[in-house]
Amino acid sequence: MNVDNTEVRQTYRNPLVEDLRRTGSCQVGQLELLLPQSFGFCWGVDRALAMVEEARREYEGRPMWLISSIIHNPRVNADLRAKGIGFLRGQFATPGALEQLGAEDVVIVPAFSATVEDMQDLQQRGVTIVDTTCPWVIKPHKRTLKYLKEGFTTVIHGTVGHEETAATCSLIESHGGHYVVVYSIEETEVLAAFLEGRLQEDDLRAGLRCGSFSPGLDFNRDLQRLGVINQTTMLASESRAIGDRLKLALAHRDGEEALEQNFRDFDTICRATQDNQDAAAAVAELAPDLYLVVGGYDSSNTKNLARVGRRLGVPAFHIEGPDCIGPQLVHRDRTSGEILHEAHWLPERRPLRVAFTAGASTPDALLGEVIERLLSFAGEKLPV
Repeated sequence: MNVDNTEVRQTYRNPLVEDLRRTGSCQVGQLELLLPQSFGFCWGVDRALAMVEEARREYEGRPMWLISSIIHNPRVNADLRAKGIGFLRGQFATPGALEQLGAEDVVIVPAFSATVEDMQDLQQRGVTIVDTTCPWVIKPHKRTLKYLKEGFTTVIHGTVGHEETAATCSLIESHGGHYVVVYSIEETEVLAAFLEGRLQEDDLRAGLRCGSFSPGLDFNRDLQRLGVINQTTMLASESRAIGDRLKLALAHRDGEEALEQNFRDFDTICRATQDNQDAAAAVAELAPDLYLVVGGYDSSNTKNLARVGRRLGVPAFHIEGPDCIGPQLVHRDRTSGEILHEAHWLPERRPLRVAFTAGASTPDALLGEVIERLLSFAGEKLPV
């Protein structure tokens, strides 16, 4: 489907961000501002929001609903609510709306996709479906179906409960297959220890998160042949390390000669996610004094952008927007997920080098407000 994203881009444009996108850096008083070559809205997000605007025009006057957040950004979802689009699930869900859907209703499938059960329910209710699923999200679905056909259990590098991973798990279950979800290299080590015979089943269950295993998974039968995919927004370097570790575990268990029969690995990281991570790393290597990563706290790709900076030793903080900047910085802890209030977060020394980046669901307008707020708090002003 060809969609025109001009309206979306214009709605969320910011002149300061556009200038920095062209130049990569600028000096404002005693602050040097850095921005990576790739950041912010990806093609899939542009496409999803453009499809929503087209649907609003095509189905004007009909009740319109989102299954859940269109993307993981509070500002964008608030804008859609202001335009009269309701939510069927989540914080802003309209009670009872899901059960009362009928032929007049228009339901938007988010960019993350939806579970098989949800899609079947919507079809049975006769609603009009606008499916904004990102084509990059469909890529791991296709690979998973190939694994199922060949008799492999799928290992998903992803987050249990994330909409994209939930949709993938639902797809696997609907075809009678099995899966294991691992969030990190640390969780992968637990799975690898079991495969290598160094860990018992009870310890494996205890070492992974609730919901990490498909119902009815037989650990001895179903972990003989493994195919790896990744949620499209995970940290790419960690996904590669996870694939390598599981390959090593199977080689240890079965021998190198059996890998061709027992192991598959396929990179399903979104290209925009990879580009943003690579660009964020390039800026982190310039050793900024501070790195602010802007995006929704529930945004997987934004969380991983913050991890890129931290891994390179840069003080990187994941914040949602300009209101997070003040005497205390409100940010999401990369390990615990807690929302923390950090005092003395802005270095006093001058000159100061500050880098910014934004998740794939973060509009330029929001990033621009963060930059302007940081300048104001640091006592600097943009030239008129």
